[in-house]
Amino acid sequence: MRNGYTRFSLYWSARGGDQALDLALENFGSRRLAGLPADLGEGLIAYTGESSGTNPYVVFMLFRCGDERPWMGIDFSEAAKGRNVVADSIALLRIARHRYGEIHECTDKPA
Repeated sequence: MRNGYTRFSLYWSARGGDQALDLALENFGSRRLAGLPADLGEGLIAYTGESSGTNPYVVFMLFRCGDERPWMGIDFSEAAKGRNVVADSIALLRIARHRYGEIHECTDKPA
């Protein structure tokens, strides 16, 4: 699912997680700012600049929720001056993963 607001987009799916992770690593791995903490799942936080067809900041996470391996992606256009993009992205992913677990009635955990 993707919204029409171009400064921030959040998208996810319960299918194709391994393929989506491979694609994210292929497309953004060379521009990685950080990987994810092990307790969060597999994925990356990247800065792509203006040339990738996405917003400059891209975040991707593959995780477990019960028996499923959903994935979640976020892209956004800018970070406030003085903010730590990596720390803020990790905090946002933690919230999003937890809410996904509540909504889908499953226990969220690392991939």
